[in-house]
This record gives sequence, C-alpha cells and structure tokens, in this order.
Amino acid sequence: MHFINPFKGLRPIIDKASSVSIPSTDHLSEEVIVNHKKNNPWSYLNIFNPDTKNKKSQNEINAEAKRKFELMKNKSVLTKDEIKSFYIYKISTKEHSQTGIIGTAKLSAYDNLHIRGHEEIYFERSQKRFDQINNLNAQIGPIYVIHPDNESLTKLIEKQSTTQPAYSFNALDECKHELWIVSEQDTVLKISEIFNKINRIYIADGHHRIEALSKLAEFRKHQNPNHKGDEAYNYFMVAIFPKSQARILDYNRLIKDLYGYSAKDFLKEVKKKFLVNKINESFKPNKPKSFGMYLDKNWYSLELKKKPEENLFHIINLDINLLHYYLLEPILGIGDPRYDHRIDFIAGFHGLKSIEKKVNSGEASVGFSLFATQMEDVISFADKKLTMPPKSTWFDPKPLDGLVAYDFE
Repeated sequence: MHFINPFKGLRPIIDKASSVSIPSTDHLSEEVIVNHKKNNPWSYLNIFNPDTKNKKSQNEINAEAKRKFELMKNKSVLTKDEIKSFYIYKISTKEHSQTGIIGTAKLSAYDNLHIRGHEEIYFERSQKRFDQINNLNAQIGPIYVIHPDNESLTKLIEKQSTTQPAYSFNALDECKHELWIVSEQDTVLKISEIFNKINRIYIADGHHRIEALSKLAEFRKHQNPNHKGDEAYNYFMVAIFPKSQARILDYNRLIKDLYGYSAKDFLKEVKKKFLVNKINESFKPNKPKSFGMYLDKNWYSLELKKKPEENLFHIINLDINLLHYYLLEPILGIGDPRYDHRIDFIAGFHGLKSIEKKVNSGEASVGFSLFATQMEDVISFADKKLTMPPKSTWFDPKPLDGLVAYDFE
C-alpha cells in the first residue's frame, strides 16, 4: 500500500453537486444556511445542521441524519465509483486558484507524524466530529493538507486537467469548484509513486476531523475481533495541495467586554505596553508584531514597546501569542482561548468591516486585526512537534464537504 492511495469516491450526481456539497458554515450567514436548506432538500446542511426547533434528543437527531444519508444513496443522489480513483480538484476565486488531488492516506501516517498538524483542538468539537463520522460510517469532507512542491506532480496534474472536468460549478462560498476523475491505472500508479517520495505533508485544515478519525479507527479496531489493519476505517480522505498554492488569511479576535475597564482606562493600560497610534481608517497590519485595534468606533495601530521575552514558550514569533500574553491575558483576563467564552474569532475573508459591525452593535467591546500567520511558521511548528493556539490559521479557500466522500462500507 502506498502513502497516498486511490479510493472509490461517493459523489453527487452532476446536476445536484452544487446543491448537495457545502462549504464550511463559517463562510455562511444564518440566513444563507436556512434558505439553502429550505430550497435544497439533498444538501448536506440538512444532515450536519439539522433543525432543532422540535427539541429532539441527540439519538433522534443522529437517526434522522443517518436516514437522510442512506436515502441520498438509495435515491442515487449519491453514487459510488466502481473503480478506485484519484480526484484532481481545483478551487478558484477571483484572485486565487489552487489545484490538488483527493485521495486517502493511512491513519498510521498521522499517528507516526508522517502527516503533521500544527494547531491545538477543542476536544468537544473533536468528539462531535467523531459522533458524526461514526453515525454516517463515512467521512464527508476531506482533511486539507499541503505538500512540498513537486515538479513531476505539478506536470501530471496539469496534463490531466486539460480535459473537460466532470464537475464545474460555483458553490455557496462563491468559489468555482472543478473536479476531474483519474481512474486510468497507469496514471493512478504514477500519482501514488510520486507521493511515496514525499517525506512529509502538513495539515492545513481539519485538525478536529483527523483527531476524530484517529480515535474512531482505534475504537473500531477494539470492536473488531478480526481486525487486520486494511479495513476502510484505517484510512482517511485528504485533499492535498502544493504549499506554494495554499493561502493563509488573517484570523482576527473579538472580546466581549473590557474586564471592568472603561474604554478610556483600557486604552491607558494598553499604552503601558504598546505604542498606540490612532488611525483614521480601518487598519490591517502589513507586517509581523503589529496589530490593529477597534475600540469605541476608532481604529488604532499597536506595536510592542519592548522586544518580547526570548523564553516565551519558544513561540515568540507568533503574533497571536504576543497579543495574548501581553494584552488579552494580563489586561482583559482572557484565559485559555479554547474554553474562555469571552473571546470570539472572525476569519479574515469577512473583512475588517465585520469587526466594526460586531463592536458597534455591542456584540463585542473591542476587536483586534492581526497579520496572517505565515506558511513558514506552520511548517516550523509542525516539524518541531509544537502546536499553535486554536484559530491560528485560516486557510482559504477550503475544499467542499460532500463533493467527494469516503464511504467506509
């Protein structure tokens, strides 16, 4: 078995692809989610974001999700490929595009750090993923991973994607998604052999999902007295993109209150540690170790007065940690961001106006804009077996859930 393998993907019929497959709900407003579910009964949103008005138990919700998923297969809304294939996947925005491959990898590659993550997780969210995957007996969305650029793989993908794609549509995330199915066995073997020569790949997005899949494999191993190691649950689906094409956006912070300070007194406290300049327009940092702050309908630029301590957990270069250790924790009393309900996160694709809107409405008292985490930091942390705080990176665009699914049956 190779490092990256073909599989029999479970795919929506072509004319249903745009209504069945879904982006991360972080991209979507509540209004968009409600309307899409109402107008698209086969959407995976009806499985992952069920209506809870009737106050059903979790067991009832799980049973309904399973029933809908099985109905999608029985009605041939979803069909499973008969031949093990790779799937070339291109995602495009107005100013960016990236092309990679969807395949499967063995979970032992993650457990043995051949596939490495970089970010801490919320255990409750990982458990929710575990329950979803175990209930459906399928992985609906791929783990988004990045690999060092490889010229042979790039040329092969370029050659294979010159033909008409099997799928081409604009999704709810306002991106164009295109998919080519590669089932010719000589080409499939070439792809696997190229990946065998790649020493390490890195998780961009999907840390909760892969942790859930790892636990699920262990759980099913102990349940199966005839476990051999080649069962479907020992593998997981990945969407693999070259490092040079992956894009990281800023991931900004909102704080719900000022920890008892007035806006004036809070600003005084900030000025003790930071150089503070009032800015007449929305401020997005253009370099590391600088921050934007939106407070009381004004934007400010912030820079530390003193050079950070060198022994700060070996993670001094991360802006999110500098902000936390010099401002959020000592001044605003924010603890572990995984569990502190006074902090919220907002992805950079929403724009700085979204920070202003949240603060002006009173949903938050202060907002911070950050310089985006750099790819070199992601790789460095993963190679050193270190983890960043949750919500450190926002890779964008992301693969859709449900365009290709990995059915364990």
